[in-house]
Amino acid sequence: FLIGSSCFCITTLAPAIQTDTMVYHSSFNNEESRNVGGLPLLNLKTKVKGPANPAPADKDDIIDEALNFFKANVLYRNYEVEGGGDRLLIYLTLYISKCLLKVAGKSKAEADKLLFQQAIENFTLPGDKDFALGGLCTAPKTKPDAELLRQYLTQARTELNQRLLERVYARDPSKPGKWWMCFSKRKFLNKELK
Repeated sequence: FLIGSSCFCITTLAPAIQTDTMVYHSSFNNEESRNVGGLPLLNLKTKVKGPANPAPADKDDIIDEALNFFKANVLYRNYEVEGGGDRLLIYLTLYISKCLLKVAGKSKAEADKLLFQQAIENFTLPGDKDFALGGLCTAPKTKPDAELLRQYLTQARTELNQRLLERVYARDPSKPGKWWMCFSKRKFLNKELK
């Protein structure tokens, strides 16, 4: 700051801030649910067909958490996993990043078609060579478990697409909102889904 003609600089020696304690964790870490490959098959608020049980309409589900925490969590390169809910939250956060890259410069109608195709495409699962969360998840024990997980993640991805598009195109259906797109090139945990 400036006093008269002299300039003073004030510095403080503050302890280092541990950024990994500031991330948002899932409230579903202790939720009772079936786990496949380390990912819980949590209830979802959705009309999309799939293996997920319906969640109460008046409470947030894991997709709401992923969307609500995305802008804060995507800024971090470290994340201490506290349970299965966090693993699924990380997966959905990485999926949101992939979606935002896909919709850049597209109208809502174009983005809807692109994201639907992306949701149902053949994607990697825990145990696959290119799975982004290889160190956090394990391979499903059986082929029916792997198929159940694929169906669940397809259902979650499809529902997430619908809710994401409502937020990204809330102001103008002809172009994505800049306050979402400014996070599109951030790599959460320095990872991306393939």
